[in-house]
Amino acid sequence: MVASSLITPDPYRLPGYLGYVPQFKFKIGSTYGRTTHDILHDPNERSSKIPYRLVDREKFTGPMERTRQAKEVGWSNPKFRGNMVPGYTGYIPKGQHYFGQCYAQSCDVALKTFEKELVVKQNDEERMRTMNRTTLRQFARPSQYPVKPREFPHGTSPYKLPSTHEEHYFVSGYTGFVPRARELLAKSYPEITNRALDIHKGDRERLARTVYHPQPPNSARVTRAKTAPPSVIYARESGLIPNYTGHVPAIKFKFGNTYGTTTVNALNH
Repeated sequence: MVASSLITPDPYRLPGYLGYVPQFKFKIGSTYGRTTHDILHDPNERSSKIPYRLVDREKFTGPMERTRQAKEVGWSNPKFRGNMVPGYTGYIPKGQHYFGQCYAQSCDVALKTFEKELVVKQNDEERMRTMNRTTLRQFARPSQYPVKPREFPHGTSPYKLPSTHEEHYFVSGYTGFVPRARELLAKSYPEITNRALDIHKGDRERLARTVYHPQPPNSARVTRAKTAPPSVIYARESGLIPNYTGHVPAIKFKFGNTYGTTTVNALNH
């Protein structure tokens, strides 16, 4: 019987073969199988001098034996047989650890390994169930735990707590602004914020005594509202308010004083 010309004779590489085929990129006009067949028979190629090993077709014709038959219930699945068909896309336990063999062999070895580990696990569980266990001693739980009375409700702002209070600080991780905390270093965050709050409280008390304290009616304190009319910009007895953005004559040549002191009678200085 004459073989059909449509069938590629052995040996040849199957389409999808990812190995190296010499001079393959220079061969065009034929199928992958026919091209690789010609390359393997080309006497000028080194690969043609290497004996081509054909796979024994009767080696994997029969189903492979399993150590145990697949269970109908439990961990196993009736699909997990010894003759796994290539192309099965389901999950094979332990299958990702075995490669370099055909699909049926890899699946069989993986399932056998999984069965062995499962038997060990079942034996350990049975041993744990039959193990003598010591009864734990029960401790008497009090009916009511002592509660320390709080002078201030929980969640009170540290700004409102006295300096001697144990919670007069900000916890680590607080991202808000804490006045006077930048100048304190080399301590933990609760200690820094505690000290900063004390300094801030002292500054506020000092400011209240000096600036916001009411003065007698006959006080000699000079204010801009009393000494300069609204239409006058450069007053003689008082200076300008800081952040004034207008022009001040010769201001760039003066330094060493505050803005208000420097701008007193700015036109004549």
